[in-house]
Amino acid sequence: MPGAGVALKEGKQICVELGGAMVVPQSTKELQTILNMCSCSSFWIDCNDIQEEGTWVCSDGEGTIDKQDKRWMNGQPDSNNGNEDCAVGRIAGWHNWGCGTTHKLICQRPVRAL
Repeated sequence: MPGAGVALKEGKQICVELGGAMVVPQSTKELQTILNMCSCSSFWIDCNDIQEEGTWVCSDGEGTIDKQDKRWMNGQPDSNNGNEDCAVGRIAGWHNWGCGTTHKLICQRPVRAL
């Protein structure tokens, strides 16, 4: 977790260089745990609707994320006239945000067998 926020593209590259990927919280509990660990108000989630507005996909292979998914904050994703194509984690849930903004970065790496 770099001290300052990073843009999405830079964040993805940093995670790859560290041998991992940006995090995709699978539950509200996991989201809250990550927020507590990073002591931050928001962090990038590796999900976006860049390819097709309104069709949210995540890098973890989960497939398309429905707009009704319980991980989204109330009223999200709202697109803001097509200018919010990337996802961030916030205290109340997932929120769509502009990809060019900066947020904290959380990378995850696969667990290796001993």
